[in-house]
This record gives sequence, structure tokens and C-alpha cells, in this order.
Amino acid sequence: MPHANFVHLHLHTEYSFLDGACRIDDLVEAASRYKLPALAITDHGNMCGCIEFYKKLMHAAIKPIIGQEVYLAPQSRFDRKGKEAYYHLVLLVRNEKGYKNLVKLSTIAYKEGFYYKPRIDKEVLKEYSDGLIGMSACIRGEISYHLLRGDYDKAKKALLEYLAIFGKENFYLELMRLGLKENEIVNGGLLTLSEELGVPCVATNDCHYINKDDSESHDILLCLQTGKDIDDESRMRFESNELYLRSPEEMKQLFSDHPEAIKNTLEVADRCNLDFHLDEVKVQLPHYNVPEGFSSSDEYLEKLAKEGLKAKYTHIDEKIEERFNHELDVIKKRGLSGYFLIITDLVNFARESGIPVGPGRGSAVGSLVLYSLGVTEIDPLKYGLVFERFLNPERAAMPDVDIDFSDTRRDEVISYIKRKYGEENVSQIITFGTMAARAVVRDVGRVLKIALPEVDRIAKAIPFGVSLKEAQEIPEFRNIINEKEEYKKLISLAMRLEGITRHASVHAAGMVVAPHEITEFVPLYRMP
Repeated sequence: MPHANFVHLHLHTEYSFLDGACRIDDLVEAASRYKLPALAITDHGNMCGCIEFYKKLMHAAIKPIIGQEVYLAPQSRFDRKGKEAYYHLVLLVRNEKGYKNLVKLSTIAYKEGFYYKPRIDKEVLKEYSDGLIGMSACIRGEISYHLLRGDYDKAKKALLEYLAIFGKENFYLELMRLGLKENEIVNGGLLTLSEELGVPCVATNDCHYINKDDSESHDILLCLQTGKDIDDESRMRFESNELYLRSPEEMKQLFSDHPEAIKNTLEVADRCNLDFHLDEVKVQLPHYNVPEGFSSSDEYLEKLAKEGLKAKYTHIDEKIEERFNHELDVIKKRGLSGYFLIITDLVNFARESGIPVGPGRGSAVGSLVLYSLGVTEIDPLKYGLVFERFLNPERAAMPDVDIDFSDTRRDEVISYIKRKYGEENVSQIITFGTMAARAVVRDVGRVLKIALPEVDRIAKAIPFGVSLKEAQEIPEFRNIINEKEEYKKLISLAMRLEGITRHASVHAAGMVVAPHEITEFVPLYRMP
């Protein structure tokens, strides 16, 4: 199938919280319709959507380009001066080394540079630039900032610094035509810099929503982000409705006088080749230190499990022994002895500390070994529970052991895990709140300044668990909406935003424990 001769390299998904309005499923559909060979994700200051984006584009046979629009401190990331003390800079991943470096930069931005926004600086950018392509970003980029102020020399100096950091072949100047007068000022300066220093340009559209007519609903998002009403003249707003996923034909026409900027997007896409190898299961388990006298985790697990088995059963017949040995054999062959020891250690800590622990649930109660270790308290033999539902030698998936600790003392278990395996190796899991039907109606109603009792009446007419589309099939709801034109507008805008990711939060109990520093595997996010 012939592909389009253009790639969008600057794009914000819904994970640019309350700023990007591009749902990833809708992006995939649009990219397929436009026959894009590749597509980039460059969310503001985080990598939350990268894996979902990667998986869904790969499934659609479109090359995913992983990136981020980072916030760059003008001087040091440790400075805490001025409310908007940052520039924008787009980073794209070329290879696995680049991905690992972007993970490091993204984490440092939260852990060390957070001041209104998660920020890096040129010091850490130099250290972790390998495998990355840099792009000059929007009018909030450093180079553009100086050009807008008529300071060509400072813009040139900034560009030379970026070339020194990334290498001349790994930096591109972004040309944008979004209907803003600032774009034309910046573009003129960028083209001059490009000619003087031989730095290539790329055409981008700073996509924040998919269709042009999504600009109004995107404006609602910005109001939610800033806590403002739609008619507040002092609020942040985009002075353009052109920040959508333009078709390749539109982009080529828009930059018909600079065809090289279109062609260069394909060059960048060709150079970005990250493979997560998600089809290969690579389990990265933390190391469990066995006591002296034991040569391996297999040996120590067997010793603990056998002791527990004897304590559970007064008479161990051939049937019990055969089942026990079979489970141990599967566990050892799968290299999961350390995993079982870690779980046992957690449960033992909780019980020894007087923290209530559940008896076990899910498929894990089918394991005789876990029962012998005291992780579960339900006899799988008595109730005819099957081990293979929990751990099947024919299936590569990791076994899932659900453990319930007391809500009121869960933090003690989390602290123990951090002490045991190291603060740098442990993190809680992120979760995302989305804009459900009732909530999005209330949000949009507030921004539109519709009276609270009226919005409340509309929201309460939506049954729990029902989408806005489904709600419109309910006569009572439909009758309310038809009462006023502003109600129709409210629902129309709310439907465009329903289901979009609104914010990130911390999972109450989920933890990730890595064999060494966790940023070798995943980026970290810190709540503002």
C-alpha cells in the first residue's frame, strides 16, 4: 500500500493532561485514513501514553515514534525563579539508547527540576542526549523565543548549543504555519539560521486535537486546566484553530514553498527505529538474597515449602507429594523461585507486624506451594482447586498473586518494600482518571457558566455506567436536553471530551519492584 509522503512529528495526545485532546484510538484511525507511514507522540513533560501509543500503532502497521516535548530551564533545573521559567524542546527517540535516555531525562525533570512544570536543563541534556533527535519546538522554544524578540544572535547561540549537544545531524528546526503572526516572524528567522548553519527544517503542526472542528472542545479543556470560565478574557487560550492533525495533502500545500521541510519529516521518521520487543516476555525480577548455607533461591524455596507442607498436613500421601513436587518443578523451570520467596517475605512481614492479611483469592489459591508457604490459607486439595489455572507451564504469562493487606496499615508494607529492595528500585504505580459522562457534563457546564442546578439536573439524568451517546436514547434525558439550545451545546461538547484522560494519580496498592534502579526500565512521574 502506498504511503503518504509526510509524517507528523509534533503531536499531543490526551496524556498531555487537559491540553492534548487526541485520543490514541482516534489517532490510529485518522493516521490509517491518511496512510501515514509513521506518527510521533510528543506529550508535554511525560511519557505516560508511550506504550499504549506504540502498541496500537504497531497493530495498525504504522511506525510509532516515541518522544516528548520537554520543559527546559533557561539556566539550571534547580533554579526556582519566575512563574514561566522554561522553554519547550521536542525530543524524539532514535533507538533503544535514546529511549533509555529519554526515560532518565523525564524522571530527572520530576525529581530534580519540578517548578510549576517538570524541567530539565542543558547540563543533563548533554549527559543523556545520545540516541535522541532534538527539534526546536513551537514559539515557546528557546530559539523561537529569541527570534520573536528580534535577537538573532541569541537565537543563533542557542542553536549552536543544541548542535553541540545533539550533533549537527540530530537537530531540526520546526516550521509551523498555524495562522499566528508569530509563526511567520519565527519562520523567517529559522530559515535564515537554516541557510547560514546548514541545519535542516521540518514542517510540523503542533497537533493538539484531531479535527479542525475539535478546537472549541479543546478550548474547554484549557479552561478546565486553568480553572477559568469560557468568557474570561484574561485566561490562557490558543489564538488559532489550526492545531489539528492536518492531512498530508494540507501540509504539502501549506509548505509548497518549502518542500524540503515536508521531505525531511520522512527522513526523521526513517531514522527513528525503536523496537520494544513486546512480543517477547522478559521478566525482570528483583534479586532475593537467600540465607547463608543455601546455594540458590530454588533450594531455599524448596526447604521453606517442605517445612510448610509438613505443618499443614499430618499425613503426606503420594497424591499430595506428587502434586507438591509437580508445582515446585514448574516454578523452578520458569525461574520463579525468587518471585515466590519475595511474596512469602511480604506476607510474613505483615503477619509478624500484626497487619491483617487476606486468606488469598483468585487463581493463586490453587497453588499447594503457596498454601504450604502460608501465603494463602485455603487448602487447594480440599476444594479441588487446579494449579494450572494459576501457573501453566504452557503459558508464558507471569502468575498473579493477589494479596490483601489492611487499608489502614498498607503504608507500612510499602515502606518495608522500599527498605528491603532500595528506594531507587521501587515505585508505586500510576493510574489515570478519565472524564466519565456525569463528570464531563458537570465540567463543561461549569466552563460554559450554565447554572449549577441546571447542570446538576442534566448530570443526574444520566444513569451510572452509561455513556452520553447511550443516554441520548433515554426519553427523559433527551427531553431535558431539548429544552434549551445551550443544553444541546453542552452535550455536544461533552461528548467530544468524554473518556479523555483528565489527570494522573497514585495507585493505592500497586507497586513495581525492579532488580536495580527502576529508571533503567520505566520513567517516573511525580504528582504536582
